[in-house]
Amino acid sequence: MLTITWQEEIASLKQDLKKEIKKISGKSEINIPNHICINNLKSKLERLDEIEKILSIEKYKIAFIGTIGQGKTTAICHLFNLISDFNVSKTIANKSRNVIETKELLSTGGGRTTICEVIIKAAEKTYIEIEPYSVDEMENLIFEFCDYIADKYKDNPQADQKIIISKEVERAIRNITEMKSRYQTISEGDKKKTEIDVAQEEFEKLGLDEFKKLALNNARLESRTTNKIEFDNKKKEQEWIKNTFAAINNVEFKEFAIPRKIYLYVSYDVLSGSNLSQFDSVVDTKGLDENPIRKDLQKYIENQDTICLFVTPFNAAPEANISKLIGYHLASKSKDFHHRFITLVLPKKNEPEKVNECDGDYDIGIQIRKKEIHSTFRNSNLEFFSENILFYDALRYYRDDIVKLNTDIYSKEDVQADKDDFIKAVADVVERRQNILLDEIKNIRASFTRIKNGDALTGSEIKAIENAIQKIKDLEDLSKRVQSFLYQDKGRDKGFVTKYIEYYHNVYPAWNTKHAIHSNFGYYELRNIDIYYDMRVFAEGIDEDEMLKKFTKQPKQELENILNDLTFANESLKTFIPELVIQFNSLYDDFISKVGKAIEDQAKTKLLPRSEDSKFWEALIKEKGKVRPRGETYTDNVCQTLKRELEKEQSLNTFLETQAVKHWKKLVVKILNFFGEI
Repeated sequence: MLTITWQEEIASLKQDLKKEIKKISGKSEINIPNHICINNLKSKLERLDEIEKILSIEKYKIAFIGTIGQGKTTAICHLFNLISDFNVSKTIANKSRNVIETKELLSTGGGRTTICEVIIKAAEKTYIEIEPYSVDEMENLIFEFCDYIADKYKDNPQADQKIIISKEVERAIRNITEMKSRYQTISEGDKKKTEIDVAQEEFEKLGLDEFKKLALNNARLESRTTNKIEFDNKKKEQEWIKNTFAAINNVEFKEFAIPRKIYLYVSYDVLSGSNLSQFDSVVDTKGLDENPIRKDLQKYIENQDTICLFVTPFNAAPEANISKLIGYHLASKSKDFHHRFITLVLPKKNEPEKVNECDGDYDIGIQIRKKEIHSTFRNSNLEFFSENILFYDALRYYRDDIVKLNTDIYSKEDVQADKDDFIKAVADVVERRQNILLDEIKNIRASFTRIKNGDALTGSEIKAIENAIQKIKDLEDLSKRVQSFLYQDKGRDKGFVTKYIEYYHNVYPAWNTKHAIHSNFGYYELRNIDIYYDMRVFAEGIDEDEMLKKFTKQPKQELENILNDLTFANESLKTFIPELVIQFNSLYDDFISKVGKAIEDQAKTKLLPRSEDSKFWEALIKEKGKVRPRGETYTDNVCQTLKRELEKEQSLNTFLETQAVKHWKKLVVKILNFFGEI
């Protein structure tokens, strides 16, 4: 490996493996040892293909994932030089002053600022593109806003009847419907400004139906067809990025639709001194809210070419949403997510210096907190490299009164060194991953050599394998290991559907969120909600102590023990069985995923047609505004209707059980195939 490239070594090793497989397969009689050898070598070939693809990645994407309002976008801007100095008016010591502050070029604030996912890429010239929402989707959002205005000042004692929309959506809709609030100065003693809600005024004047017509007319949705805007060289480039991005994000341009995604291409002139170009792109994902396990994040988490940075505040690290999301994915032991996962902790100013037993030392405070975070992962049985726990404080070197470098203590070189250290730490994650894979190539070569030169299995070893095969066969029928009542409602025990309905009830508390989901037949893209994917995740088990992962934990362990016992009892099998255990973990993760996907697909089928022609969806949609007797609520009604639909005919409870039994059997058969059992 020292004198040849990894590409050459993989090519050579593949060729050798194929020759050996052909040689063994050509024997007149294929016995158990032959089957074990052939299948082991085939699995090595498959793994080499995977390694080759990963090592061929030239540039990684890095995706920042975090809860709303934790400083994710601020960190991105400072790390990649998407900042500039601007003249601003600031109140200092109760006086308004014009000062120069360092500002982020992307829209930042206390959360609920960016309306969608943002993908940032280095480019020859600066421009912004959007992937827009359709006219129908925007129309629905406008109507939801109108209902929100109508409901806003209504005396409504029932919490589940209150309409809630996010600040970023409200801001966008007010802009496109020309109903921004305005402020009026009132001189009565001390001058004060009072907000005048134009939308509220129009609603009170027109009534709801005419108010909706006005909002839709003002929006001129059909004319919003522009998707791209380029830097015009009329002002400073950083200023253009800041102003134009804000206008697109807030939907202030009349020719732009509400963006589903924003693509920001930044010129190398702006990126001078930035490390952005060493990555394929930087992704600022939409902030996590009630449900952190979202389908839109899955592509980044599962893509081999993406490093995922899970952003969490210093004092709460890892905070609840991040723990839940990381825990769900790290439960899939075979996928090596921990090689690509980074926990990015964002301290604020002096937080590290206040850590117990650090004696006011910033660096010691960081190290203590790092150990605590790593212990949290370890105590949750989650594999996470301590080297992949990183810290970055974007404003560490800035003054407290204004956002400007504190030149009395620090220099620009201090700021840049901090950024460089962080980017190097991310690059080290990639390098560690590559080194692990290069070592794996060596291990595959060494294992292959041992197999090729190894002695034939003894009679006692073959007998041990035959005994193990019988034990594995005894585990083939999952229904004998996992009782039906675990999937169904029985007494106080709740089945899958009942538990999922409780989850649906609680995780999306606002009734208008549920109504938006129903109006879109199970989806609400603006919030990245997909109830079919939610059902999949819930059926699989959000963690190892839930649903299918919990039900199958014991038989999984029994099967793994059978394989490990072979290794302990038989010296010759030590070459084969550890790899089979790894393969088994992969098959188990695949089993969980396939059952979950089957639930997702079956739920989609059960809730067809996804249109207003469906009596089921019509019933859910008509719950809005329905007059109900005392004690009856919107949320209870829609949840009961959804529960009935999921349980009628073949219940999803029964379907989950049958799919678990079916795919578990396939898993066991694949293990038996390794030993030549067909």
